[in-house]
Amino acid sequence: MPDPLLDPPDWAPSWLPTVDDVRGFRILRWVVGAVFAAGLAGCVAESANQPADPVVEEATTTVPESALAARFGAVAARLVDLSGQVLELCLLLADTEEERAHGLMQVTDLEGHDGMLFRVEQPVEGAFYMYRTVLPLTIGWFAGDGAFVSRADMAPCASEDPAACERYPAAAPWTWAIEVPQGSPVAARFAEGTFLQVPGGACPA
Repeated sequence: MPDPLLDPPDWAPSWLPTVDDVRGFRILRWVVGAVFAAGLAGCVAESANQPADPVVEEATTTVPESALAARFGAVAARLVDLSGQVLELCLLLADTEEERAHGLMQVTDLEGHDGMLFRVEQPVEGAFYMYRTVLPLTIGWFAGDGAFVSRADMAPCASEDPAACERYPAAAPWTWAIEVPQGSPVAARFAEGTFLQVPGGACPA
């Protein structure tokens, strides 16, 4: 009687190894090993094709800096009228020759600033003009001690020749000048008895 574990069934081909056949056992072991190796390689390949673990970055919120403030800087100032009422200001600061020469040329948005403050080292009588300036402006001039000197409304100059642009002189030598858009509440403070104070430091948040 054939042994069902050791003897092959009648339908089995002659090349099929049996477990008691040493050669057949080696072939069977090689086949099993090959299948295992192929499966392991497939797992490695599949793992290699997986995307890398995502990197989670901490979300941060940044407030973009004013482009004008980055170029000119900004400073806190105040206007004090005869009654003692104080108007706090945040002004762009032009205190170098290059910055004063450029001023508010081609500027259409003051980016939240009240205007631009011009500062010179010694009192001067130099006039302003509106070459390549887009916004109609009001200017107020102040002496070294902050006392009001005079004011003027300035219209944009359409000429490409700066020599053709109207000049706006102060009534007396000045050390400080403030340009603001025409119609600004600040412009209404450019009047006799008003004093400019520039304590320095950054604008209040």
